[in-house]
Amino acid sequence: MTQTIFFYLTICASTIFITSFFLTQQNDFKVVVINEVIREMGKDLFSSSDPAVVEKYLPEGGAPASMSSFVLFASDDVVLIDAGLGGPNWVNKLTELGVKPEKIKLILLTHMHGDHIGGLLDGHTRRFPNATVLSAKLEYDYWFPKNAKARTSQLEKIKTAYGNDFSKTFEFDEQVFANATMKITALNAVGHTPGHTAFLVESSQNRLLIVGDLLHAAALQFPVPDICSSYDMDTKNTVTSRKRILDFAIKQNILIGGMHFPVPNIGKVKSNGQGGYEFIPAK
Repeated sequence: MTQTIFFYLTICASTIFITSFFLTQQNDFKVVVINEVIREMGKDLFSSSDPAVVEKYLPEGGAPASMSSFVLFASDDVVLIDAGLGGPNWVNKLTELGVKPEKIKLILLTHMHGDHIGGLLDGHTRRFPNATVLSAKLEYDYWFPKNAKARTSQLEKIKTAYGNDFSKTFEFDEQVFANATMKITALNAVGHTPGHTAFLVESSQNRLLIVGDLLHAAALQFPVPDICSSYDMDTKNTVTSRKRILDFAIKQNILIGGMHFPVPNIGKVKSNGQGGYEFIPAK
């Protein structure tokens, strides 16, 4: 099913309410998840895995999932993390949030797959006229060496439209944004792509870890984290990053959010005591 909706959640102390995602009532940041597509991730994405294991966790044929992006509000700043597929209603939802394209000055990319960069363009022109688009240096250098066969026509169009505003990069563990109420740090999550990135969003009182495509099918890959999808370019590093980041989230007691998590895309993770994890969606 294809639709574009967005969820607001509010966090007050340890209680989460799905209505407006204010991490505090005052002087903190707000997060809005835009669900551009809500659909299942099918078993065919895991054809290289043990069919019995896949069937155990996906008996109905697929895992509830989404294609989503995150909008962060802090003081007068609006930061976009990923730009979705860029379907016809996607930018309208930003407008409904009171965000015109020219308002966004910074877009952070978890990686450069098409369902994370499509919204950067309006046809062949840049949708966000004042935005700098940042990606990990490893990610940019993979897609944009000379004569790269991996580079897609979509990426070529984006590079042409944004010019130098698309070629700026960061290193892992670098602080990529900061203002009076919020800071964002880029974390190494390589594997899914060569420069796949997670973003740790922090204020004085709250933290949220946005993990990109660390998992595609929550119902399967949280309990069995060694399973990779056909989209993962380096399966060994994907699994290593997945476990390291999920263990970090557990140790730090941090909320996590993912672009392909089931709605509402945000929740807590804990060990299941059997070498895997359990995801507890926000309610």
